[in-house]
Amino acid sequence: MKKTITALSACLLAAAALASGVSASPLKNYSVGKVAVDAGITLPSSLKGGNYKMSKSDSTYLGATVGIGSNMALNYKWNNYKADQGKTRAQQLNLMYKLLPGISAYAGYLNADTSTDFGGKTKNSGQVGLSAAYDIPLLFTVWGNVGVGNKNSGYEIGVSKPILNNLELNASYYDQKFNDALGDDGDMRAKGVNVGLTVKF
Repeated sequence: MKKTITALSACLLAAAALASGVSASPLKNYSVGKVAVDAGITLPSSLKGGNYKMSKSDSTYLGATVGIGSNMALNYKWNNYKADQGKTRAQQLNLMYKLLPGISAYAGYLNADTSTDFGGKTKNSGQVGLSAAYDIPLLFTVWGNVGVGNKNSGYEIGVSKPILNNLELNASYYDQKFNDALGDDGDMRAKGVNVGLTVKF
């Protein structure tokens, strides 16, 4: 937990120190050819398989959003939630549609592959959700998303700060649950902090 708090504090202090007048956020322009690529580390504060709390292990995440025009974009994300006793690797692909400036709805597919010392399964889930971002001029962008599916649910809320013209520093808190990942009544749940970078083209 100390590592998580230290990393988040360092991230926020770095964002403040690198403040600029440019406002940026996760990809909001869905024009053809617009791309945002995300990468970072995952700092779990809690990882549970069923009723068993597992030891935590830092991991990574990757993602990309590609504008396809007509207020639509494709989004892909890969997460690896690790512990000494096992892991869940989750991949998702979503079609996003801009409802209003800064607010998008999405629908897609999530695959979660869980393997632990006490069992594990591969589960596929359809999902729907909302994604939003709000710029606070001269400071940072607050963003978040919430999604629910027949075998998963979760949310993430964070802040981003431009450090170069097309490069942003991100910090977020996530809470993700994978239903029946260990079999009947055996869910996998991960909570913690993501810290990473977003590059836009």
